[in-house]
Amino acid sequence: MPEVGCEMPQYQCHKKVWALKIAGIVPKENPDPTGRSAASSYGARIVPADEGFAAFEVDAEYVCKHNPKAGGYYVVYDDGYKSFSPAQAFESGYAPIGSSARTVVTEGELAAKAVAPRVTPADIRANIVEEHYFTASDGAQHENAVHVHGDAGWLLGSMQVLTFCVLVLRNGFTVTGESAPARPENFDPEIGRRIARENAVQKIWPLMGYALKSQLAGQQ
Repeated sequence: MPEVGCEMPQYQCHKKVWALKIAGIVPKENPDPTGRSAASSYGARIVPADEGFAAFEVDAEYVCKHNPKAGGYYVVYDDGYKSFSPAQAFESGYAPIGSSARTVVTEGELAAKAVAPRVTPADIRANIVEEHYFTASDGAQHENAVHVHGDAGWLLGSMQVLTFCVLVLRNGFTVTGESAPARPENFDPEIGRRIARENAVQKIWPLMGYALKSQLAGQQ
């Protein structure tokens, strides 16, 4: 703090922002097939850590100006300005409000409050014995695939960017998850598999919850 003879007035932030925690950042490849472009960045695709939000793209200007990193926050101000904030700086200055505040519950908080048996993320992971990933075009090209189409025939088209995840559970039951971008240009195989898996895992929770409830009811 500079020497000004007395303590400067203090201020407290009252801004409301919209933000997503960043789980991963996938740099975009050079769009110039010759590789001669001298740009320092071509933008990137940000993968949110928050459930229910799909990956999205940011342009080269954003990447060069803010240098976003996984673990930090993608922040949008009420005037539309987009920024990045390291986790410590953001979390020390902002707290979730409204519906966001109600959904931010950690596994540690749930475990600390639990006084009876419950399904945990570890239970979910232990119940998955196999994982299989493929696109709709992979399935469409299988020799046993059945196709129903008009006189114009059919094309793989958007099926090439529709990703499926099949999770096999310990008792042999399977659950599936899907993922597809609105625009094929945004397709990233790794991100597609991750989102499809997350969607499949969400279907396991109610199944294991029902199984646990039945087990506990049988013990009464």
